[in-house]
Amino acid sequence: MKQTYSVALPSHINQQLMDHLKRDDGDEELCFALYNPSTGASRFSAIIDEIILPDEGDRQVHGNVSFNPEYLERSIQLAQIKQKGLAIIHIHPGPGFQYMSRDDVRAESGIAGATKSVTGLPLLGMTAGIDGAWSARFWFRSKAKKRSYKNTWCESVRVIGDTLKIHFNNDLLKPSITEEALLRTISAWGRSVQEDISRLRIAIVGLGSVGSMVAECLARTGFARFVLIDFDRYEEKNRDRSMNVKRKHIGMLKVDVAGQAIKQNGTANRITVEKIPFSIYEESAFKAALNCDVVFSCVDRPHARQILNFIAYAHLIPVIDGGILVRTNKTNTRLVGADWKIQTVGYERPCLECLEQFTGSLANLDKEGLLDDPKYMQGADESIRRLVSNENVFAFSMNVASLEVLQLLSMIVLPQYQARLKQQFYHFTTHQFEDDHEKQCKDNCFYKGITGLGDNTGVIMYMHIMPSLLE
Repeated sequence: MKQTYSVALPSHINQQLMDHLKRDDGDEELCFALYNPSTGASRFSAIIDEIILPDEGDRQVHGNVSFNPEYLERSIQLAQIKQKGLAIIHIHPGPGFQYMSRDDVRAESGIAGATKSVTGLPLLGMTAGIDGAWSARFWFRSKAKKRSYKNTWCESVRVIGDTLKIHFNNDLLKPSITEEALLRTISAWGRSVQEDISRLRIAIVGLGSVGSMVAECLARTGFARFVLIDFDRYEEKNRDRSMNVKRKHIGMLKVDVAGQAIKQNGTANRITVEKIPFSIYEESAFKAALNCDVVFSCVDRPHARQILNFIAYAHLIPVIDGGILVRTNKTNTRLVGADWKIQTVGYERPCLECLEQFTGSLANLDKEGLLDDPKYMQGADESIRRLVSNENVFAFSMNVASLEVLQLLSMIVLPQYQARLKQQFYHFTTHQFEDDHEKQCKDNCFYKGITGLGDNTGVIMYMHIMPSLLE
């Protein structure tokens, strides 16, 4: 798969940058910043997490802007001490995607070698338009010319907050819209939003009941770039609650069936589906998820949720999660209750553990295989046994899938003051959403502390699977 590059900006960092870069006199402005690397299977991202603002005398503003050697040296040393990458960021007076001037190329290429030798990471250059649009590129050693560096443009710059705003490089990633098929959809929120929708890369982890319906909904809405992650195959017992699963599909990999349905039913012009037939705790699946802009968590086990929670915070990729709990009487002949919760987790949102969607102890039991051990489960308490129960209904899953997709659409199509959704908690027996105050992460929350650290968390969440074990 082709190597791509991207940048992620938390919304508060984005705001701080724009506050500094936009000058009343209209002149250009600059600053340095630090980034944490986030390495996916085929996408390398820089997560900006610290701005190094210039002191008096650190740069000269004269229509254009230039920096002094002392400012650069201080910034590189700080990057080295903190084991982070260095970014140089400036603004142009025009709107929209910004290319580089000759002065820009000279300035950035001139410091790329020193940056790489000291930090071990490539220099990142970023340019803002006056309207807040971003362009970005990494600088790598040229293969054609010794001791020189060449820029490689980033596919996107992602700003993550209550909303999800992605600034795409049109030269690298063009929209994929079929006008006639999407006529009514485009009329709901406009062409520019639909263009962004078609360029988002979406991971769906778990292609069972909810996941298969999320895939169908996204495909018909015009999403075009999918990463499907699930190790399992469809069985006869899955047909009563899974979308697009027929008798002929029994025994087939879930990613194959879902991928086929997406291509058959999708409305975008160019649909790509990457199929990962592994568990999210395996390296290939974990790193495939890091290639994505949004991840749908359609899993029902605590270990998988723990890993996806980690991705949401450490790698600044929003994760949309949903879960269903069906309660029956002791003989399984009567419905007692059914509830489902839907939540988006990640930057400045409460995490799945603090929302009590998994616990560390249950995740460890799941990781050790004890939740699949009949002897262990026989002696486990009711709350643990209920965790691995299989009761579900197609209509319940359909509602959860719809609410998950709506959480994503709210981040894309709504203004900031409307976009943020709290955890949604629906009670089937009373036909009501629970009116709950928004919860927050605990003060000592581990995930809150690793937000935006990417590869620098020092934690490896996935398992290395030897090739012989995959045969």
